[in-house]
Amino acid sequence: MVKRNIFGAVIFGFILFAASFLLLFINEFNYVNKIKIADFAEKNAITISSDTLSPSNENKLVHVTGEAYSQQTLSDSIISIPKAIAFFRDVEMFQWEEVKKHKDKNKIEYTYRKTWSRHLINSDNFESTAYKNPPEMRCENKELYADNVGFGKFYLSKSIISTINSITKITQLPYNNKFKTYNGFYFTGNNYDDPAIGDQKLFYSYIPSGIKLSIIAKQSGNRLENMDSRYGNFVIVSGGTKSLTKMIKEYRENNSANTWILRGIGVLLMFIGLSFLIQPIVNIGGSIPVLGALSKMAAFISTVIITIALSTITISAGWLFFRPEIALVLIVLSVMTIFSLRKKKKVIIPE
Repeated sequence: MVKRNIFGAVIFGFILFAASFLLLFINEFNYVNKIKIADFAEKNAITISSDTLSPSNENKLVHVTGEAYSQQTLSDSIISIPKAIAFFRDVEMFQWEEVKKHKDKNKIEYTYRKTWSRHLINSDNFESTAYKNPPEMRCENKELYADNVGFGKFYLSKSIISTINSITKITQLPYNNKFKTYNGFYFTGNNYDDPAIGDQKLFYSYIPSGIKLSIIAKQSGNRLENMDSRYGNFVIVSGGTKSLTKMIKEYRENNSANTWILRGIGVLLMFIGLSFLIQPIVNIGGSIPVLGALSKMAAFISTVIITIALSTITISAGWLFFRPEIALVLIVLSVMTIFSLRKKKKVIIPE
């Protein structure tokens, strides 16, 4: 059983270790690509008025500010919202949730609790068959978009509308005889203080007509849509009235912030994965008090150094074709660090 647990830990470590490489490389590739998009937009976008439709700007990247408007009423058959650009229904269902707790190496304890969840929990996979959730949600999440959203003399494509984050929550819902109305949501059951399994909460929000937007997109006839560039298909949308310079600056800052978050997650996954992978080696000296403490400390320091070096190599690989002079230097330094660590490492075999 102990050998099986060690083998499982090594497999888990290898999965995390491999996943960290994939996450770091893809994250860095996307970061570099968005830098290229920002540079492309800064160089090629031209600022125009939303009230002027000029054939000379056909298929060009344009920067436009104005108000988005819709005359369409969007409805999910429960409520209707006039002059809505988009309409969203988010649901939660009261369900059973299985919780696993490892009592010891040979035993797992299963407990069950009731919880509100935005996703359907499949009870068919539960250890106990006494706890059952509905096979489907009575009311599901829903997104509706207006067909013709105007923007001055232009119309916005659905891909642009879907990037708008100026969403208004509906806190005062109209009376509906099928549901109980609470502050900000509908309740499908009989008693919210004592909900039954399968009861649901329905939340609503929408994008109202008349919101101010700043858009960098391609002019195609009388439509604004995604720009198909050598760096990918893109559009940049921001709330409020903003200059081209400010939009590009915010785009770069948001790109950098999101990249650093994923870098941190990737490095952490790599460290945890490496820790699991070298655990069998650490366990060799674990039974000897002094040697065990030294081996654990040496393993921790080595894992930190290797994690930093390997993550730097992976991140640099994403920059190889964009900033090769920086990427190559970082890769060489990281490889030298790993080799110097191997030379200094000594293997202690207890007699």
